[in-house]
Amino acid sequence: MKYATLLILMLSFALSACAINPVTGKQDFVTISEAEEINQGRRYHKEIIATYGIYDDPALQQYVNRIGQELAAKSHRENLKFTFTVLDSPDINAFALPGGYVYVTRGIMAYLGSEAELAGVIGHEIGHVTARHSVRQQGGQLASNILSILVAATTGDQALGNLSQQLSTGLIRGYGRDHELEADRLGAEYLHIAGYDPENMLEVIGVLKDQEVYEKALAASENRQPNIYHGVFSTHPRNDDRLKTVVRKAKKLSVKTYRDNNQAGYEKMIDGMLWGPSVKQGIVTNNRFAHPELGIGLQLPRGWKVDNNPQFLEARNPKTGALVQIGVMPLKKNETLDGMLKRLTQSKELKVSTKAYGVTASTRVKPRGGDYQPARVSAIALENSQALTLFGTSSKDHFPDTDKKLLDINQSFRRLNQAQIDAIKAPRLKIVNRNNRNFASLAQQSALEYEAENTLRLLNRAFPKGDITTFNKLKTITLDD
Repeated sequence: MKYATLLILMLSFALSACAINPVTGKQDFVTISEAEEINQGRRYHKEIIATYGIYDDPALQQYVNRIGQELAAKSHRENLKFTFTVLDSPDINAFALPGGYVYVTRGIMAYLGSEAELAGVIGHEIGHVTARHSVRQQGGQLASNILSILVAATTGDQALGNLSQQLSTGLIRGYGRDHELEADRLGAEYLHIAGYDPENMLEVIGVLKDQEVYEKALAASENRQPNIYHGVFSTHPRNDDRLKTVVRKAKKLSVKTYRDNNQAGYEKMIDGMLWGPSVKQGIVTNNRFAHPELGIGLQLPRGWKVDNNPQFLEARNPKTGALVQIGVMPLKKNETLDGMLKRLTQSKELKVSTKAYGVTASTRVKPRGGDYQPARVSAIALENSQALTLFGTSSKDHFPDTDKKLLDINQSFRRLNQAQIDAIKAPRLKIVNRNNRNFASLAQQSALEYEAENTLRLLNRAFPKGDITTFNKLKTITLDD
C-alpha cells in the first residue's frame, strides 16, 4: 500500500512539473519555473564573472551586446532579459546559463572571421536559452532519480534501481546531441530573421575542427592528453549533413537578401585585442614571466612550453616530459616557508634548504598510474602572508638536468620596481597588411614563441597548408607599443 501511495505522489509531482516549451509549444517535464531559472542564471553569472573576469574593452562589449540583443529580439523568448558578456579568457569557448546569460570568450573571437560568424555563435547559445535546455536537463536528471526510487521501492532491489538510473542517465546523455542540433536549428532561424546568412555557422565549424585536429596532433607529439574543445558546435563533424540540413532549412523560411558579413567591421573591433592569458595572470615573453600585480619576475627554461592557467603557471619540456607548476598560496597563521613545504609534501622529515630567494627541498612524487620519481619543491615569500610555490619533476633518467633548470628558475626570481612593471608588454592580436611571402616569415616577425606558424595559420584560415598570397590582410600577434 505504501508503494502505491508513493507512486501516486510521484506521478502527481511529475504532472505538476510539466511546462509549455516556448519553442515547441508542447509540454516539457521541468521542475523549475521561469522565475527560478532567471534566479539561477543570476547567481551563476556572479560566479562566472568572479572566475573569468569581464574583458576590459567597453566598445567590444557593446558590439557583442548589440548583436546579441538583435538576435534575442527575434527569438522565441523576446521578452526575456538577455545579458551578453565577453569574458577575459583565452579559452576557445561560448556558452549560456539559464535565464538568458550568454558568454563568448575573447579566445574564440580571435579565431572568428566576421560579424556574421560571431552572430552564428551567439545565435546558437540563444537557442539553448530559448529551448530551456538547462532546465529540461535538470528535469530529466530528476526524472531518472524518480524512476530509480520507484523501481527500488516496488521491487525492493537497490541494484535494479541503480541499473535503472544508469539507463536513464544514458538516455539523457544521448539526448545531448539533439539539444545541440535544436540550438543549431534555432540559431540558424534567428540569424535568417535578423538578416545574417546562416551558412556562416558552417564556417565556424571549419576553424574549430582545424583547431581540434591540430591539438590532437600536438598532444601526440608531446605525449600528453589533448585539450579538446567541448563548446559550441563541438558535437558536429566537419561536414555534418544534419547541421547543413537545419541551416539550409532556415534559409527557406522566407525570401531574404542577406546583409554583408561585415568582415572589415569585425576585424576593426578585434584589432588590438589581448592575446593569451589575462594580464592579471601575468605575461610571458621569451619565456620570461612577469606579473604586474605581484611585482615579480621569473625566467623559465628556453624551449619549454608555457601554459599560463588561472590556477597556476605550468612550463613543460615537450621532449622529456619534465614540468614545473608555479602558483601562489597563502601561508597559515605563524607558518614558515619550510613549514609550508612540509605541510604540502606531508613530510615532517623533509630536508629544507634556505637560499637567498627562499627555501627548497628535494622530494619524490608518484604521478597517477606511474612509479615514484624525483621532484623539487620550493617556496618564496611574497607580500600579504603569501608564498610563491614551485613544484617540478621529471623521470629519474632526466632529473639531473631537470633539477638544474628548476634551481635556475628559483634563482632567477626578481622583485620588479615600478619602471620595470610599467615596461611589461602584453601580446595582442593585430590586423596587418600582407607583406610576407609565407607564413614562416610572418611567424618569425610575430610575438608568438611556440608553434607560431601553425597558430597563425589557424587564425587566418590557412591550416594546414594554405597559401599566404591569397590574403590581403592577416591576423598576427604583436607586443604592445
